[in-house]
Amino acid sequence: MVKASGPDLRGAMSGLPSLQPLPTASERAADVIRENIFEGRFAPGTALPEAALSAALQVSRNTVREAFRTLTGEHLLSHEAHKGVIVRELTVDDVHDIYKLRRMFELSALDLAIETRQKLDIAGISAMVAEAELAAADGLWAEVGTANLRFHAVIVDIHRSARISEVFRRLITELRLGFLAVADPAAFHGEFLARNHKIHDHMAKGRLGDARAELAVYLDDAEAPVVKAVQG
Repeated sequence: MVKASGPDLRGAMSGLPSLQPLPTASERAADVIRENIFEGRFAPGTALPEAALSAALQVSRNTVREAFRTLTGEHLLSHEAHKGVIVRELTVDDVHDIYKLRRMFELSALDLAIETRQKLDIAGISAMVAEAELAAADGLWAEVGTANLRFHAVIVDIHRSARISEVFRRLITELRLGFLAVADPAAFHGEFLARNHKIHDHMAKGRLGDARAELAVYLDDAEAPVVKAVQG
């Protein structure tokens, strides 16, 4: 039996699939905390005790500290004297910045759809509307908020860019902190659930210009109550 070597071996190895690096323990810990913020389980001002998280996630306290540093850099956590690490509360400037970026990502996605006439993920958008309506019927307004954010993430996926989708996901996770400050989530999410349905209907029927116009007004109207909420 002749063993492959030199150029022959390199040729054989060139066909091997590339492997994605596995997330580190601190990255996994950050993912868990981030997802709990995104889904509305960790409200602004919630203390995140290092020891308790270390025990719950079964990781070292150093790993938790690394996760905290990552999430502080993403504007999701902050450190306060005598409290330690807490879930961050948004400022008015934060909300204005988030909505500026939302307009950039979401409206340009529909501009791209109009320009390229690409096939849209109507099924994905429909699923998020249906999920929100079911949660609203049960009075689960935190879940309505989650489905709402995912609805808009599907719109941004029109860009077909993993990087843009990832950045937008981080942005709307931060926005969730603003949603959680709203005193009457039923009134807030109920209004915009109906308007998501209207945007969906325009997109499903190919009326992309109408969908864009509706979305532009929607974003203007959605910003004001979040600003009011974070002002306290």
